[in-house]
Amino acid sequence: MASPRPFLLLRSYILIAAGILFIGLVLDSVLLWVLPKQSQDHTQRYMQYFSLIETVLLEDGESPASVDSRFSIMQSKIQDALELPVQIFAEEDLQGQTEVLDALRSGAIVPFVDSQSHSTLLKLLGGTAKVLAIGPIENEPGSLRWVENLIIVSYYILVALLLLLWIRPFYRDLSALRIAASQFGREDFSSRVEVSENSSILPVAQSFNRMAERIQYLITAHRDLSNAVAHELRTPLARFKFSLEMIGKSKDAEKSAQYLAKMKGDVQELEALIDEMLSYAKLSVENLQLHRSDIPIRAWLIKQLADYNDVTPQVFFDDKGDAAERKVLCNSELMARAMHNILRNCLRYATSEVRVSYVIDEKTVAIKICDDGPGIPMQYHQSIFEPFARLDSSRDKNSGGYGLGLAIARRILERHDGDIRVLNPQTKGVCFVLSWPYN
Repeated sequence: MASPRPFLLLRSYILIAAGILFIGLVLDSVLLWVLPKQSQDHTQRYMQYFSLIETVLLEDGESPASVDSRFSIMQSKIQDALELPVQIFAEEDLQGQTEVLDALRSGAIVPFVDSQSHSTLLKLLGGTAKVLAIGPIENEPGSLRWVENLIIVSYYILVALLLLLWIRPFYRDLSALRIAASQFGREDFSSRVEVSENSSILPVAQSFNRMAERIQYLITAHRDLSNAVAHELRTPLARFKFSLEMIGKSKDAEKSAQYLAKMKGDVQELEALIDEMLSYAKLSVENLQLHRSDIPIRAWLIKQLADYNDVTPQVFFDDKGDAAERKVLCNSELMARAMHNILRNCLRYATSEVRVSYVIDEKTVAIKICDDGPGIPMQYHQSIFEPFARLDSSRDKNSGGYGLGLAIARRILERHDGDIRVLNPQTKGVCFVLSWPYN
């Protein structure tokens, strides 16, 4: 899969980022809800002081000079009485603070909160361009500072919990992967990784499972093939050994010649078996390159079936004359071998005839080979393509073959990105369908 799920990483990143942003916004809203409440408390508490100071400062008139003069005399007494800093400055000092100026000109007391959450209260002295400032006012112990600290601590705790919720399934899935890999390393080849569809390591788990299935299949096939090869080789070798011993004991030239002929037959049988096994092994190589070419399918079939003109049962070509000049892409030698393997199998079991036909559509070509023999039970439709598989109870090579023909045919079709299907006609016999994409 082409980087099956970059979306999983992006989704996880978005969820974590959105979660952290949501936590920050919620706690920021709580803080904003608390701060205005504190500022409102200060405003109500010091409102009367503003009125008293304003009355004192405007007692001699509203001119800026009289206000400044009066304030310079009274500043220390006012600060001692309030136990807070008190300042007075010109309205021009707030140029650019439009909202603050609008509020001051409306006669309101405006709180200003600095970076340390200390409030300074501002009020425009009536009829003047002077602004009276009381503060900064420190928050009462245990009033606002603990709330801010609590919000900060809550933020880190909630972010940590959010990360834990994300890391926990991630760690769990990684642990499952580690355990499966450990079991696989101890030759438990059935070990697989089970994770949910939403897991962040789902692509890794799927790749591991595919690898494990492939390795398990290869090891099982190698073991079965080794056992089958050992069995197949043992029989002709035993006959060869017996004939060799008999030649040494026999004084009859005619019998010795018979034993030599049997030994020659056993050697030929071993050579044929080894050639079949080498062919199957060659087709099993993953990076095998096929040299394909365009062949006229109808003329090619007629040429291949010409070898069966004089055989019994008879082989018939159901030539409908369709697509006479159509060409298909394949390796003609390998495809011929696959078709001949299927044909020989059908001839081995046919009662009176074998019929061959073909169909071409826009993307695929299918060659259909049918016999009128006893057929194949459905439960064996897949197993007959395994190496050395036979349905015969006899091990006689004249009836059962080596058990590699169908396996080689299927491997050839797989190399062409196609397959072989087994169909049971409604009457009798069996049909093999060889299909592959040709364009």
